[in-house]
Amino acid sequence: MDGLQEKALGILARLGAQPATSFSEKGVAAVAMSVLNESSVDFESDKFGNVIARLPGRSRDGRIPPIAFVAHLDHPGFEVIARDGDFLVGKALGGVPTASFNDGVSLQVVLPNDERLLATTGGRHGEETDREVVTRLNDPSGLAGVPLPCSAVFDLVDFQLEAEFIHMRALDDLAGCASILAALLVLSKQKLQGDVYGIFTRAEEVGLVGARLMAEAGTLPPETLIVSLESSRTLPGAEIGGGPVIRVGDAGFTFDANAEAALIRARERLQLRPEGFRVQRQLMSGGTCEASAFALYGYRTTGIAFPLGNYHNGGPEDRIEAEYIHQEDFLGGVELIIEAALSVPEREDTAFQRRLRDIPDEFRARMRDGGE
Repeated sequence: MDGLQEKALGILARLGAQPATSFSEKGVAAVAMSVLNESSVDFESDKFGNVIARLPGRSRDGRIPPIAFVAHLDHPGFEVIARDGDFLVGKALGGVPTASFNDGVSLQVVLPNDERLLATTGGRHGEETDREVVTRLNDPSGLAGVPLPCSAVFDLVDFQLEAEFIHMRALDDLAGCASILAALLVLSKQKLQGDVYGIFTRAEEVGLVGARLMAEAGTLPPETLIVSLESSRTLPGAEIGGGPVIRVGDAGFTFDANAEAALIRARERLQLRPEGFRVQRQLMSGGTCEASAFALYGYRTTGIAFPLGNYHNGGPEDRIEAEYIHQEDFLGGVELIIEAALSVPEREDTAFQRRLRDIPDEFRARMRDGGE
């Protein structure tokens, strides 16, 4: 397992080195595709730019449904849309913190060649409802070379391990992407009974756009079990360091018990280990995730969440800070994905289901014919 831990963290670091906002995910998508190539996992891009990896299973009789693990490539930030004299104007994409519109917030303007120009916000531009900010380059000589539009992200660490925590600008949702990629690396060497997909979507932060378009198009077989991977703000019962969270729903939908059963069976298998396995289960009502996009189109959905600190870079005391998760939550999530993919054939035989099915004869006799 130590080798897998190192690889999973290495994949996460590689993804973090590619800043991405909605509609500008080419760099991080290229890293994801490179990892898939290195793992000899077949993939394609759909017409919307979502990356779809597939490991074929042996079952062809329809009894074992495919399972798809879904995460998004983008993170909240700004799109530079105009020049205003010696300044640039950035429009927020996604749920950036209110503090983003203050004076003095450090940004990186990302050019098409991956060069990053340091910049600083100069306060809000226009009306509050416009969600625009004035930005000045630290080196004004680079102003003429900034194409419109382009991305601007917070000037925060790409990737940093500090004690047991992972700090990054964009753990939401690069932790989800990295956990899927690391799991596919392991699963590609297994004899799978059902198909396993890894899905990497675009433009989630502005309304689940990539996932909605993919679900609408019916790209995945309708019987596919969808597992949304997210880094989500902490809640009681979904605490940092308590293990990955089996997500039973979000702010919009309650998810599907049949899909979740694959995660429950995986949890049972992992907790049989001598060292046990830390995992949580909770309704993550702080926001919506891509499981809801697929649920809308009839897919059976569930989710895994990594409890997240400094959600969307909103730190304490109105500061902009790196997001963070617990290293063991992330690595536990990788294990949970692997076991869930292998547990799909057993999802209707969890301990809880067996306990409900097993009605003692004594109780049957006492209940028969309404007798006393």
